[in-house]
Amino acid sequence: MTDKKKEYLSVLGLLLAALLWGVSYPLTKVVEDCPTFYIVSIRFLVAAAALALIFHRHFRNFHKEILKYAFLLSFCITSMYIFGTIGIKYTTSVRASFFTCLSFVIIPILNLVIYKLKLNKTIVISVLICLAGMFLLSYTADMGTFSLNAGDLLCILAATAGALHIIFLDRVTKQENMEPILFTIFLMAFVALWSTLIALATGAFAYADTTPFQFGSIIALGLFCSAAAFLLQSICQKYVPSNRVGVIIAMEPASGCVISVFVLGEAMHWTGWLGALLVMVSLLYMEISASRSNA
Repeated sequence: MTDKKKEYLSVLGLLLAALLWGVSYPLTKVVEDCPTFYIVSIRFLVAAAALALIFHRHFRNFHKEILKYAFLLSFCITSMYIFGTIGIKYTTSVRASFFTCLSFVIIPILNLVIYKLKLNKTIVISVLICLAGMFLLSYTADMGTFSLNAGDLLCILAATAGALHIIFLDRVTKQENMEPILFTIFLMAFVALWSTLIALATGAFAYADTTPFQFGSIIALGLFCSAAAFLLQSICQKYVPSNRVGVIIAMEPASGCVISVFVLGEAMHWTGWLGALLVMVSLLYMEISASRSNA
C-alpha cells in the first residue's frame, strides 16, 4: 500500500473516530444525572477490558516503552476530564462546550512553541474557518460577554490537555516497534485507573440510581466512543500530521450536535447548522489542499 493511500485511509479513520466521539454527546445526555467520574471510570474500564479481550494475542509484543508512553499520555486525557468537569461548574454550558473544543486552535500554536513547526497557509485558513464554525455552533443569546472567567479558563485547560494528547501521540505513533493496539489497551487502562481513584475519592460510586438503559449507554460509551475511537486514533494518526488531526477531530462537536438533533429531537438554530457546515468546509478545504500538494 502506498504512503498516499495510507494517508487517505488514515484521514477517513480519524474522521470515523471523530464521528464516534460525536455519538458520545447524545449518549452522555442520557446519563447526565450520573456523577461524571462514575461514568468515566466505568466507560474506560469497559474500553480497556474489551480491547484486552479482543486483542489478547498482542500482549506478546509488550515492551516497557509502550507502558511508559501509555502512562504519560493517560494524564492528558484524565486532565481533560478533570478540567472540563470542574470548569463547567463555573461557567455556562454553552461557553464550556465552546472553550473545551478549541484543541484545533491550540494544536498548531503548541507545535510552533514546542517543536518550532511553522504554520502553513492551509492550516491557518482551515483553523480560522473552523473557529468561526465552532463559534456559530456554540453561540446562543445567553453566551454573555467575551471576557474570560475562571470556568472558561479551566475549559481552555481541558482543550489544552486534549491538544497535548494529539501532539504527543503524533510522536509516539512514529516510534519504532510501537504497537498501537497494545498502546491503546494500556492507555484506556491507565485512564480507567485514575478515573476510578477520583470516583472513589469523591464518593461517586455511592450513586445507586443508574437505570439499565443508562448503564447500557455507559457500556456503549466504553465500546464505541472510547475503545473503537481511541484505537482508530492511535492507528491512524501515524500517517497524518497533528495540525491536520486537530481540524479533523473538530468534526466531533459538529457531528455531536447534528446527531443530537436527529436522535434526541433537540432543536438547533440556523446559526448552529451554519456553524456545522463551516466546520465541514474547513475540513474539506484542508484535505483538498493537502491532496493537491501531494499530487
